[in-house]
Amino acid sequence: MKEKRTRAYTRHQRERIIKKKLSILRNVLGYEEKYLPVAGKLNKGKIHCSCKMCRYEQFYGIPKPKHAALSEAANKYMDS
Repeated sequence: MKEKRTRAYTRHQRERIIKKKLSILRNVLGYEEKYLPVAGKLNKGKIHCSCKMCRYEQFYGIPKPKHAALSEAANKYMDS
């Protein structure tokens, strides 16, 4: 049976994600303190960033490992 997660665990995960997203907003996107959203709003959703650092594979056209493996398997099947 699956163990129930405690409130402490949930709080820890929430604070961890908020801290990560605040770091992205400050260091990558360059937001100043007065323009940052309320910290609790960062718990939900995604921070969309289109810089080269965040979307390296897409920017340079590198396929994700899952798609590369499927493509390789299909090519191997077609060759034999």
